[in-house]
Formats: sequence, C-alpha cells, structure tokens
Amino acid sequence: MKIRDAVKPDLIFLDLEAEDADHALSVIAHHLGESASLDSEMVFEALKEREGLGSTSVGNGFAIPHCKLARLETVVVALARIRDGVTFGEGKNHEPVRFFFVVLSPPDQPAEHLQVLSQIARALKNSDLRAQLLEVTDSAEVVSSIQRAAEQEGL
Repeated sequence: MKIRDAVKPDLIFLDLEAEDADHALSVIAHHLGESASLDSEMVFEALKEREGLGSTSVGNGFAIPHCKLARLETVVVALARIRDGVTFGEGKNHEPVRFFFVVLSPPDQPAEHLQVLSQIARALKNSDLRAQLLEVTDSAEVVSSIQRAAEQEGL
C-alpha cells in the first residue's frame, strides 16, 4: 500500500482540542469511530496500549501512533492535528506533538503495516511537508501536500 493512496480526506481531522496525550488519542479515536465505522473505545485502548510500549513521537511536532486491530480488512490511515499540541512521550528532545499520523492495521497484514509506517517516516523527513501539514487549512491541502511529498520521495 502506498501512502499517497492510504490518505483519504474523510479521515483527516484538523484543529482538534486535547489536554494531554491520552485525551488526544481519545479524541482521534472518537473521530475515527464516526468516520470509519470503528469501535472508538477499542481503537483508543489499542493505541494507548501500543503507546505504553514506547512513544511513537518522531520529533518536530509529529507522532505516528499505530496498532493492529482485529476485524479490520485493510490498513486505515488517519491524520489529526491538535490545535495547541500535547506532550506525547518522554524525553527532552520532543516538542509538543501537533500532528498525528494514525495507522491501524489488520493483524494478518504485518508487511503492509510496516510499509505504511516506513513511508510516513520517510515522508516526514521532508521539512517542507512538515511545515505545510502544520499550517494547511483543509483536508484537500493535506492530501495534496502528502501526494507531492510522496512523489518527490518515490513513495
């Protein structure tokens, strides 16, 4: 699966409000539940459990929370921007996270899961993309920014 195909406008949530990391995951899970017909509590618990194994913050205000969920048939990628950012993970080198790439995968598709995570990490090395994602005003701009970066990176 290519990141440019995985990013869908109806799974992009901009300028959400959250007080802390758990609240951010809860808010994102709620929106995912409504938009992708998923059990939001199950999504939240799975993301929180995975985050307990180690922070998925990648620095520069971005994180890639991810988990595997039974009952999924394909990889789901959601993007969420938290208006003021939240402390996410430990370590002094991490600024508050404002932008989340959330990856949910079926347990029987580990290769696709890793491929999508790898492509997101590679795309986020692009400082222009990071700046655009923190400033865009609508989901169409998010999609086009990611598609341009993916094309530049050959993803």
